[in-house]
This record gives sequence, C-alpha cells and structure tokens, in this order.
Amino acid sequence: MGSSVSIRSGRLAIVAASVLTAFTGSSALAQDNSAKSASGDALSPSFELETGVNWLNLPSWDARDTDVFTGSAGSRVTDIGLGIGYTLNLPLGEIGEQPLVLEWSGGIAGLSTDSTSRTSLAGGSPFTLELGNTSGGNVSLNVLPAYADATVTLTDSAGGTAGISTSADSTAGGQITQFASSSSTTGGVFTALTTNGATGSATSVGAFGDNTGFFLAAIGDLSGSALVSSRSEDVTAFDQTLLLGAPITLSDGWTVTPKIGPTYRSIDRDVDFTQTLDIGASIPGVDVPDVGVAQNDQLDARYIGAIAGLSVSKQIQPDLALTLDATLGAAHLHSRYRSQYSAIIPGVSVSGFDAISETRNDVAVLAGLNAGIRYDASENVAVGFTTGIDFTSKVPTIKYVADGGGGTTPTVDTSHAINFSAKANITWRF
Repeated sequence: MGSSVSIRSGRLAIVAASVLTAFTGSSALAQDNSAKSASGDALSPSFELETGVNWLNLPSWDARDTDVFTGSAGSRVTDIGLGIGYTLNLPLGEIGEQPLVLEWSGGIAGLSTDSTSRTSLAGGSPFTLELGNTSGGNVSLNVLPAYADATVTLTDSAGGTAGISTSADSTAGGQITQFASSSSTTGGVFTALTTNGATGSATSVGAFGDNTGFFLAAIGDLSGSALVSSRSEDVTAFDQTLLLGAPITLSDGWTVTPKIGPTYRSIDRDVDFTQTLDIGASIPGVDVPDVGVAQNDQLDARYIGAIAGLSVSKQIQPDLALTLDATLGAAHLHSRYRSQYSAIIPGVSVSGFDAISETRNDVAVLAGLNAGIRYDASENVAVGFTTGIDFTSKVPTIKYVADGGGGTTPTVDTSHAINFSAKANITWRF
C-alpha cells in the first residue's frame, strides 16, 4: 500500500541501507538460496496482517476574526492512533515467461487529538459572548459591594418564554454562590451570582439561548473566572488498493516488482469546538456549571484514483529479507463539509443552529516511501517490521472569508497531509 493516510505501514529505508552494506559479502551459495527463496515468495499466494501506530499531520482550521472560535492561519494538528491493515497476494499466471501477481491491500485507522486552553478573565469585566440571532432575549445585570442581581428573559423561536430574576446579598457577611436555569420551548435561560461579605466582591452572570442563537454576559469580580476553549478531533482513515504486479527475479537475491492499479481512500474528520465560561465560586468546593457555546464540524474527503509502484526485495540471508516500496499516483478528491453551532446551558436541551453545508472537488497527488525487514520464522510464516512516510498533496480544511456583511463565512480550502507509521506484520504463505 502506499500513500498518505493509507493504513499500510511504511518501510525503514535507513535500516535497509545499513543492513545491505553489512551483507554485501554474502557467499555465492547464500545468494543462490536467496534468489530461490525470493522467487518462491513472489509466486506463492500469501496473506499479511499488520498493526501499529500512525501519526497523521493535517491542516487545522484557519483563523476567523469575528467569531467566538479562533484558530491561527496555517496551523496544523497531528492526530495519533492505531491502525490495522491487510495485503492479499494472488498469482495470476504468466504472460510468456513473466509471472503476474494481483495485490489487494486495505486497512482502517482511528486517530484523535485533544487540546484545551484557559484564559483568565481577571480585569475583563464586563465580558460578553454572542453567537447567532440574539434578538429574542434580554439580560440585565447589577453588582455592588457584596451584592449582585440578575434578570434574564427569553422569547424563543417557537414563541415559548422563560425568565429568571434573582439576587444575592452578603453585605452582612458570609459568602453566597447560587445559580439557576429555566427552559422554554426551544431554549432556556441561566443565571449565576457570587458574593463575598469579607472582601466586598460580587459577580453576576446571565445567559439565554435557543435553536437560533446564544448570548452571555458577566460583570463584577471575574478574577476567579476563565474562558475555557477546547478542540477535540476524531479521524477515521480508510483505504482499498488493487495493484497488478510483475515480479522480476534478479541475481544475488534481488526481486523487483513494478505494479499499477486503482485506489480508493477516505479521511473523515469529526471536530468539536467549545467555549465555556468557568465561573469562579465564592464558596470553596462549590462548582458552578459551565455555560457557553459549541460547534461541531464534519469534514470528509474521498479519493478515487490510480497509483504506480515499485517494490524491491533483497534476500540477505535464506530467512531474512529487506524490502523497499515506493508509490506515486493521483486521485480525484471530493470534499464535503457540515457544520452546526449550539448553546450550552446547564439543565436545558437546545438544538443546533446555523447549519452549514459545502462541497469542493480537487485533484490530489499521492506518494509514499516505505521500508522494512522480514524474517521467515518457518516455511509458511514470516514476521516483519515496517515504517515509512506517506504524502497527500491536498486534504480539505476550513478557511474563513469575509461575507460582505461584516462577518465571516467558512469555506473549504486544501493543504497537504503527511502520515508517519511504524507497524509489525505477520504473513502466511499458502
């Protein structure tokens, strides 16, 4: 198997070069036996299973200036995970004296990455967070020394209503931390208050949201509060490749196999972004539920194309061989993007809003260089280790462009991907 995000593992080229040099002086008898073994391997049906680790370096989402979720232009992310793959080799006969072998390979890998950052809101009062349509609600907040109140009302998209009016007073001493939520038909409201009679501090927070938008405001002492931004990504990489090869046995244990055929690849990315307000409580041990917004993006890539490859095997001992596999090809890329925002309000179930869908078509270059070592444990069983690097010139990512109305709109862009792999394998010959 070849190219980027392919589940097949690579081959260790540096090890190959060093071991080849070490065995240059092998005897003529060993070389004759090696050539016989290599020829037999090429003409015998075989089935290989492999598993190991993939490090898939992909473009991350680009920056946007006016939205609550932010990235950085040209940023990248490396997803890590396990993969499993297989290769089935079936001799098809000969054309003249040239044997032909059909190679069917494929695999699947699950990869992921997570990141979280906290930004202190000390000195950041007042703080607001807004997304989507917020015309149906109202937030009124007030703080005085050791006193806070909040009134939040909402008329949601279905005409349902919700409201909370609350206050907290510690002017006589003590501490108060309280919060409440109320649901409407398609959304709800939330308030949180903290007061401290010893320090004279107070915090007031109010939020509302439904299936069209979200708004949050906070005032007062925000020194114990923070904006928490998180990003989590799950990637499923899948491939199927069918190659027709013609193994050519040379002297001194060398076998060279040119091959060509169709390939199908896919990369499915499921990315979740959240931004929530972590409200600092005035009473130790009391946790105020987080409130904020979330975005779920699904970005899928489908590759259909063809690759050509060259496999080289060197039998350095009767039971030990080095392998090198290089591939190069091209594929049509179809990208599909779906995105949706939603409000995070404790105790309230809110549907997503501002759903976005977009597609894009491109042509991508696929390339790979893999190397490994194989040991014949018995006449019919071989074990090995492979590592390598695979490259895809275009994988989809998201870029934000000005929409002409003072905001930004996500659009599908492309950048390259690089996959590093290290895997163990076992092969059965029939």
